[in-house]
Amino acid sequence: MLAFGLLSLKNQGVRTVLGDCMTVVGDRKLIFRLGGMGFLLDLSEVVEVVTQITDSLDPGRSDIGQGIVSALQFRQTWIPVVDPALKLDVESTVKMRDKTAVILRGTEGNWALLVDQVDKLMAADNFQSCAIPSLLKVAAMGFYSQIQLLHNEPMIVFEPERYYGSAVVSV
Repeated sequence: MLAFGLLSLKNQGVRTVLGDCMTVVGDRKLIFRLGGMGFLLDLSEVVEVVTQITDSLDPGRSDIGQGIVSALQFRQTWIPVVDPALKLDVESTVKMRDKTAVILRGTEGNWALLVDQVDKLMAADNFQSCAIPSLLKVAAMGFYSQIQLLHNEPMIVFEPERYYGSAVVSV
């Protein structure tokens, strides 16, 4: 499970952002950043967080048509890497090799989501639902359908199926 994955990383000398606080998943959200924008993700979707990916990437295994920018060596297997900043047209100053990979479960196996940084874990009850402002609805179409507030900061609810997998939502 999730805690085992984090322990295996610690044994390999790779620092994980989430540390030991993940032994109980519960109803928690992972907060991450892309180009300064805040996103949240159900922790139940997350397998592991890997902060040192430089030596594990192979950009030659990309398939831009599928949104795959590289492949990542993860547990002796190559998994697809998706950078949502490209679909969202978000400018990131973090180079690909310096990003953090959030490993997610998918219908076809694990895949990696590139993010600028992982902030923290928060209990789901810290967030308030919020309607997407009408001016943003057109821009959001296809990439996200929910926003929640955390201390008055809008956080985009990251929906993995909109970015990778057999059920990718078309724009």
